Amino acid sequence: MTDELIVDDTGPVATFAFNRPAARNSLTLAMLTGLAEGLQRCAARDDLRAVVLRGAGELPFSAGYNLEQIQDHPWSADDARRLHAPIRAVADAIRACPHPVIGAARKFVFGAALDIYGHCDLRVCAAGTTFSMPPNRFGFLYPAEGVRALAQAIGLAHATEMLLLGQPVTTEAAAQWGLAQRVFPQNAFESGLEEIRDVVAGNAPLSMRATKRILRGDPARDGDDERDRLERAYADIAACMNSADVREAMTAFREKRTPRFQGR
Repeated sequence: MTDELIVDDTGPVATFAFNRPAARNSLTLAMLTGLAEGLQRCAARDDLRAVVLRGAGELPFSAGYNLEQIQDHPWSADDARRLHAPIRAVADAIRACPHPVIGAARKFVFGAALDIYGHCDLRVCAAGTTFSMPPNRFGFLYPAEGVRALAQAIGLAHATEMLLLGQPVTTEAAAQWGLAQRVFPQNAFESGLEEIRDVVAGNAPLSMRATKRILRGDPARDGDDERDRLERAYADIAACMNSADVREAMTAFREKRTPRFQGR
């Protein structure tokens, strides 16, 4: 794994931290490939409880795609698809990951990094963080998948404003739009993130994963009709009700203690 992407996945919460301080954490192909592969590994772990995406230490989240990787030559549609494939792979891996993915941002989140951040299930930031989707300022066209995901996250009007103006959006506006769901003071960012992470990690894993499938859809069942999706949802409810975790929660409630969930 490249040093530009720091991975800590030894415990119940996996953390992926962007680490290119000299380049404002702009995203290289190696970083994106490593992140997509890491998220796929996380998806296969039953013992995992949550995933965190962030900048390393006090670094910003990311300035977006590394523009130095864009080649100067006549472009075809296949070239465009290959250029954006690594970002789409990360976005798809976030959606497919059964565990909640938390995006945690400091300072700024720009361009393709905003696409990744917007796909996260929970999005938190430090006060003073700015957000921007500036492709039109460079003459680029962002992929339809990313544009639609942004519109779904913050609404069509706000996505239109971000894309057509290309100007940075303040923390306050991002919070109002739902782009950032929690804002922490800069000196309390780490403690705030830790609290959110621990709450998510402490919830019952089976119900958390099923809740994410309901909210985000199940990529493996995108072709199912509404009746099939409802049947799957009720089967998930039954599985949760029959789980050892529910029995543990009820026992803990009676004993006035915190439940100890095992994800089964």
